[in-house]
Amino acid sequence: MGHLDEIEEGYWEHFRHAFEVGSVLMISSLAQIAHSVFPNFHPPFGSDIHSLIEFLESKRAEKR
Repeated sequence: MGHLDEIEEGYWEHFRHAFEVGSVLMISSLAQIAHSVFPNFHPPFGSDIHSLIEFLESKRAEKR
C-alpha cells in the first residue's frame, strides 16, 4: 500500500496540499529570518508559530 492509498488521495489532490504546505512554510521561514535580523519587523499574519501550528494541524490528511 502506498502513501496516496493510505491517505486516500489522488496524485493531483496530494500535490495541491503538499505544495500549499511547502509554500506557506517557505514564506514563513523567510519572514522569520527577516525578523531575526530586524526584530521590529513583525512577520505577516499566519507566519507566527501559533498560526503555523494551527495551519499544519488543519492540513493533516485525516482532517481534510
